[in-house]
Amino acid sequence: MRSDKTLLAAGIAAVLIGLIGMSASIGADGDRWESRGGWPSLSHGRMMGWWNDSDHDEPAPALFDDAEEYQIVAGDLFFEPSRLTVRAATPVNITIVNEGRVFHDLTISELDFHLNADPGQSASGGLEGLAPGEYRFECTVPGHAQAGMVGSVIVEA
Repeated sequence: MRSDKTLLAAGIAAVLIGLIGMSASIGADGDRWESRGGWPSLSHGRMMGWWNDSDHDEPAPALFDDAEEYQIVAGDLFFEPSRLTVRAATPVNITIVNEGRVFHDLTISELDFHLNADPGQSASGGLEGLAPGEYRFECTVPGHAQAGMVGSVIVEA
């Protein structure tokens, strides 16, 4: 009797593992995801199945000559550094370098600033005329900010 329950449990586990493996290898639109090192490499258009490519296809803000340069690394659910301190009324160029395994963005909603980067890619954009204060930046991919992909730009006079 005991061996029958063990076999039944093993069979159920095998079926569940097979179903999970199948769902992990096929995107919501039926396309297969490319795998890198055991993790699916997802474009931002296939990130959550319903994630809309057109939401994040706008061009990056123009860069400024002779601006202060800042780089932020986006990893798997973190930004490094997560805090930048810049001078007010001074043009700055910000670059996001995506070292993560999925698409990330860097958005400062208050400043209408948005950069996108697929895995292994980077994007740069400029800001100028910043008023003193603190501006929150975040990754707007669903669940990323809630998992800790947030930071601040501190603008000092």
